[in-house]
Amino acid sequence: MHTALKQRLAWGLIICTALINTTGCYQPLEVTPLPQPVFDETTLQHLQQSMASNVSAILAQNQLLQPDASDRLSRSPYRPLTFLDWPDCWQDDHCRYSISETGIPVQTFPANPDVYAWWQNRLQAPDQAAVCGVRFAGPDQVQYELASFNNRYELESTPGFMLTHYQQCGSCSTLQDLAVYGSLDLTVMAKTCSKRMGFSNKKLCMEDIGFTPACAESWAYNAEQTAQSCFILCVQEYGLIPLLLGTESSPNTNEGRLNQCLQCDEMMAGPGFQYSAGRTRRNSGIASEIDRPEDQVYEVEHRYFD
Repeated sequence: MHTALKQRLAWGLIICTALINTTGCYQPLEVTPLPQPVFDETTLQHLQQSMASNVSAILAQNQLLQPDASDRLSRSPYRPLTFLDWPDCWQDDHCRYSISETGIPVQTFPANPDVYAWWQNRLQAPDQAAVCGVRFAGPDQVQYELASFNNRYELESTPGFMLTHYQQCGSCSTLQDLAVYGSLDLTVMAKTCSKRMGFSNKKLCMEDIGFTPACAESWAYNAEQTAQSCFILCVQEYGLIPLLLGTESSPNTNEGRLNQCLQCDEMMAGPGFQYSAGRTRRNSGIASEIDRPEDQVYEVEHRYFD
């Protein structure tokens, strides 16, 4: 690492420590609505008041349920890392990126073996991809169950289930979390929470955004993974002081390509987050605040309520 960058990082840690209880690293969480919310107020209230009955079962199906003695609901999808031999590493985009761009000198896929197997084998075409569905328990349309299906045809053949997103269900597949995705600018708000010190503070901040507890953990795990893997690249992109103070000015994309900080997050934390959370904006049919090609956003109609 260059001497100048080392000095900037050292000063940044000093400043961060000095400001941790004021306005620096501990930025206040400000509600930032989407310019064009996905849902009207009535639908938004219905989503927020609904309740999934089987989130723990979904976590267990994905091998991410924590033992009862833990103070967390879910396990990190990033640990243990998946070690690959050199030929496999160099053929895998994420392992190759880890070595060539972040400088981490270990040939690993940046998530656990269950995530790696899923990432390698998942289907993405809309007529082939796994899907997540919801089915209400009664006519009041409040309590509902989540279920993963091999494809959309299987879901549509099962009475009562409605598509809520593509790919398997996860911690963020609830309708409450859908309400957050469809109403708030998460690029801004989640970035603020990611700067909280420690997992618990990150999780609490994510819950303040409106995420359910299990979903908040997936976002907190993602934030930890990005900080561990991408800090240097993010400092190079934004500058240390703007990064700590929340005054970053670099655009998210340049000529259709993510900036190097967001690209690192996508490569080093993306697979684990997608496996753990289940729901993303793109697989829920919601345009991201980050410009994406239209073919990366699935079409989903969110018509749950009479």
